[in-house]
Amino acid sequence: MRRGGVWHAGGSFAWLVLGMSVLVFVLPVQAAEIRATAGGGSLSPASIMIDGDDRLAPAAFAHAHGLSPAQVASRFGATGIVRCGGAVGTGQLVGASNVLVTAAHVLFAPGGTPRGAGEACTFEIEAGGKRQRVPILTERATCGSREPYAAPAVRDWAVAPLARSVAGAHPYMLGPVMKVPGPVVLVAAARTGGAESRSLQRCSARQVTARAAGGLREVALDCDAEGGTSGSALLTDKGGFLGVYVGFRSAHPGTSGPFSMSHYNFALTAEGPLRQAIIDVTNRSQPLTASR
Repeated sequence: MRRGGVWHAGGSFAWLVLGMSVLVFVLPVQAAEIRATAGGGSLSPASIMIDGDDRLAPAAFAHAHGLSPAQVASRFGATGIVRCGGAVGTGQLVGASNVLVTAAHVLFAPGGTPRGAGEACTFEIEAGGKRQRVPILTERATCGSREPYAAPAVRDWAVAPLARSVAGAHPYMLGPVMKVPGPVVLVAAARTGGAESRSLQRCSARQVTARAAGGLREVALDCDAEGGTSGSALLTDKGGFLGVYVGFRSAHPGTSGPFSMSHYNFALTAEGPLRQAIIDVTNRSQPLTASR
């Protein structure tokens, strides 16, 4: 699916395949912010809206679904912004407060080199009543591929330890196997142009579009997304981790429309190698304790 020429638009990377665009969301910090409008208005070319924009800010999501702000924070609050080199995406703590899960292309550039290291590649999140910014140890990341632009989309995932734990965080725990079709909650932290904007949406996993060895599946979604969404969490209503958002395929990117197999966002399920990587990195990243 990822073959053909590379098109650059505002710093995003897109693959043009048989008239359809496969756009992977990594946006430079300096890119101009383009606001998305629901209902078929002027959209960024990195926006795929299914019918209209149904994403909600955390407070609005809490009100719409009868949850308290504290419930939203405890269930869906482990998502934050990944800033790596000149790219901005989304990531989350899964399994432990020092383990990050995101899309591989958020951390690795074409050719497989890390986009940044140390203070040039960080995870930012509000936790424990304060803003925290922690370096990502990209050199110790476990990935489906360190060259995600040259590999099938089912390999575009990464699990990386952080330089230290996020104090006061409530990491997502691995949830059950994602049901397809079935409900999900998509939680993102950034939008087009690298603008910070937490959003949540109840939407659906609609159809399996590819499979990888070990059971990992690529799944078409009717969720809404745009630049900066790459690496976002797909969760259960209780906050169990189901998978990670990767990108979109569309015959008309930047124009909203109904879900179809020529206009959809897609994610990878937390199964097989991705699930095992989360378990392994979590185990390796925990501090040793002395025993008597």
